[in-house]
Amino acid sequence: MTPPGPQGERLRQAALHVLKGDAPGAAARVAGYSGAEAFRRDCLRLLHAAPEALRQWAGRGSYRIEYGGPFHLLQTLGYLGRDPGNLAERVREDRYIRQFPVSGGVVRVELHLGERSCTVEARRPRSAGRALELHERLVRFLGLSQPLNAFYRAVGGHPVMGPLVRRFTGVRIPQLPTLWEALCWAVIGQQINLAFAYRLRNRLIAVSHGFPPDTAPDEPLAFPLPRQVLDLRPADLLAQQFSRQKARYLLGLAEACEAGDLAGLEPGDHDWTAVEARLLAQTGLGPWSAAYAMMRGLGYMDGLPVGDSGLRTALQRSFTLNSPPTVREQEELMAPFRPYRGLATYYLWKSLANTSTD
Repeated sequence: MTPPGPQGERLRQAALHVLKGDAPGAAARVAGYSGAEAFRRDCLRLLHAAPEALRQWAGRGSYRIEYGGPFHLLQTLGYLGRDPGNLAERVREDRYIRQFPVSGGVVRVELHLGERSCTVEARRPRSAGRALELHERLVRFLGLSQPLNAFYRAVGGHPVMGPLVRRFTGVRIPQLPTLWEALCWAVIGQQINLAFAYRLRNRLIAVSHGFPPDTAPDEPLAFPLPRQVLDLRPADLLAQQFSRQKARYLLGLAEACEAGDLAGLEPGDHDWTAVEARLLAQTGLGPWSAAYAMMRGLGYMDGLPVGDSGLRTALQRSFTLNSPPTVREQEELMAPFRPYRGLATYYLWKSLANTSTD
């Protein structure tokens, strides 16, 4: 993803020019690069695609994203295919299919995942700006901007985390396309088991599109927008086995998103304390939900969902504690992993053979 500041703006302008059809050398000069090779290096390092690949996307209907670092293919495919009945996504062998949101609509995307790169098959948005928006969303979805190497260097010598990062090298925190979807999943998953959470999520998707609750369409349905959820009545959600509380929370969050109460919360550098405060101001979001949404919806790598049952169990097992750690003990045990407590949390979750954490 393009970083903030002059370097990021220069890269963004050059990428937009190649998406408009300019040759990489010409795009580099217009944006202020010293030459095409400097632009290419930045493009591969930060956007995870070669300039020529972005330029050819419109004509070919496909292009390649380069991981540029360790990537655990089997773990990624296993996670993406964890719910075979998911109405919003499909996994078929090495292919992942989903409708990804962009400004003004959605785009059907197929990701053909490989060991070092993935091929994106998608009709490119006509606007260069929307094409870059979709590309950056895909890069974030795959977790490619996560600082794995820095995390591994920081914790590699730790007696608990060191063996975990060697065991799960290349595993990244799975990201959701939008903060809104992460908030929905955080609310839906509160205080219920994973199988029931999957059912509720699929029923929300179905009824928001006007389908029967247990529908099985051939193609993935786009995850509903806040305005689509606002078209539902509390009774519509209660009929799909949502509790009154969950229905109220979801409708309240949809209203807040539509009103702009969470505007400006996009992946990137933030005052995370202020972000957390804005999320906690929403009815239905507590510390766990806020940390979860920041980790999976905004890419916050230091999120710590204290009180999470999976984290508590993993810490007890990994540190061979006699009893489950208290909230304060969880914070103390996780303190050495700053500023990567979110990554550390996810690796601890992965350490559980049959985790119920999603």
